Amino acid sequence: MSFRLTPHRFFSANPAGTDWVCGDLHGEFDLLQTALASSGIDPLVDRLFLLGDVIDRGPQSRALLEWALVTPWVYSVIGNHELLMIAGAGEPSLKARHRAIGGEWVDQLDPATHRSLATRCRQSWPLTITLAHGDDQVGLVHAQSPARNWGDVQASPYTRAFAMDCTWPWDRAQGGHHPVEGVTAVVSGHIGTDRVIRKANQVWIDTLARTGQVPLMPVSQILAWVNEEARHE
Repeated sequence: MSFRLTPHRFFSANPAGTDWVCGDLHGEFDLLQTALASSGIDPLVDRLFLLGDVIDRGPQSRALLEWALVTPWVYSVIGNHELLMIAGAGEPSLKARHRAIGGEWVDQLDPATHRSLATRCRQSWPLTITLAHGDDQVGLVHAQSPARNWGDVQASPYTRAFAMDCTWPWDRAQGGHHPVEGVTAVVSGHIGTDRVIRKANQVWIDTLARTGQVPLMPVSQILAWVNEEARHE
């Protein structure tokens, strides 16, 4: 992969509204819009943070990606599907790999449009986000924290290995209840389950494919789960 990505971005606390997080959407644009309407989210003061894998498999990948890129109150981290979409715009062998995991929709794009979407995605979305929420800080990363201490994540330079570690592995979700230090909670998607997974202060919310329900929730819900986990330890 010959391109560079932004390794980390920090967001100050929302002074007026609610911050929401949403797991992997995989092109399900209509389902997201229905969920947003039901949630009562207020675009004037609220913010929506996506956990990557916005694209592929579902019916509206391009529409959802373009909406997320141009909507000023929507942000995302890069997922492994975006990583391959970006890589495939410049390397035919990686375009074939992207196609194999649900990226057939890019075949409908001319090369210039594919490159444009890849560039906008690469320039707009980081690999990790720290989101301030009152006295707490919440880490967002597609697959899992690439380090045991979130401070190391925040300070990491961009490397190919860092990008892969943010977007592909899921061993932390399969292991013991070991917290990520230096952060209140870490929220991820990626692993496709029928329920939310909670391990110490780490939460995985990629449940849409198994349940049909968009995993959209306020950050306060994540923090409530993490506090509950802490009480049970």
